[in-house]
Amino acid sequence: MSRSNPGKPKPRTTRATAQIVCEGFTEEAFCKHLRGLYGRDCGVRVAIHNARGGSPQDIIQAALRRSGYDRTAVLLDGDKPLAESWRKKACAAGHLLLISNPCFEVLLLEILGRPVPETTAACKKALESILPGNSKCDFRSYSSHFPQALLASCKLPHLQALLALFQPDA
Repeated sequence: MSRSNPGKPKPRTTRATAQIVCEGFTEEAFCKHLRGLYGRDCGVRVAIHNARGGSPQDIIQAALRRSGYDRTAVLLDGDKPLAESWRKKACAAGHLLLISNPCFEVLLLEILGRPVPETTAACKKALESILPGNSKCDFRSYSSHFPQALLASCKLPHLQALLALFQPDA
């Protein structure tokens, strides 16, 4: 059925917004891969920001500077201690802290079902064998190793929290 006045613009609606503040380039590339898979027509605009390393306090501070989003998730490595005062600041602002121990590469290895080493350097080396060179910083290289079917079947809490950002009612 056609509208009575096709020249009249449709009423504007607001979209839910979310942001993911990442610690580095690997996290940013993986989140861009997730946005490519789940971000279309999901009803949520998801922005991804790279804090470009630093301490956990620097990354939380970068997230606190970026306001105006309905939901915010902060991806942190657990290899550096996070002061309780900064944790409280992030929680008071409503930010979701996703801390991977000892590093983000652990999440990627767990998704793939690979054994997870105990140290950060060993985890990075294990991921290097899967995504060599700078390919781990390019979101297009994740499509062959992390297809949507694999991500949908994975029940890891950090991954589920990231995927929940693409749901308008979460």
